[in-house]
Amino acid sequence: RPDEREPMDVWRGMKNLELTEGFATKGGTEVAPMSTTTDLRVAVSYSVGFSPAGASRALLFKLRAESFMDRGADLTFLSCFPGEAEMCFPPLTYLAPSGRREVFVVEGVEFEVIEVEPKFGS
Repeated sequence: RPDEREPMDVWRGMKNLELTEGFATKGGTEVAPMSTTTDLRVAVSYSVGFSPAGASRALLFKLRAESFMDRGADLTFLSCFPGEAEMCFPPLTYLAPSGRREVFVVEGVEFEVIEVEPKFGS
């Protein structure tokens, strides 16, 4: 179990999406509850899809939570899929881009990793 005072990274994978310049500079808000995972492998599997055809592009958000106040709720204890290590963020979570971005190709799939900082409305 992570220390609540330590920074924690969680991941969100999305298939066949591209980052817009507007989001890269200003960020954006998720209007629905936002599912993330502490397991990078789970996010990668969602970003490439579960179909045999897979994806050609994958977008991964790395959400950097500086403390427990910036984290979503750990749903592992009530999940039908506890291996997914799900953390759920509330509706209207703002994702502020940190400026860190990386692109790489693995087995023909282009992965774009964008680091964002989650912010909750007050």
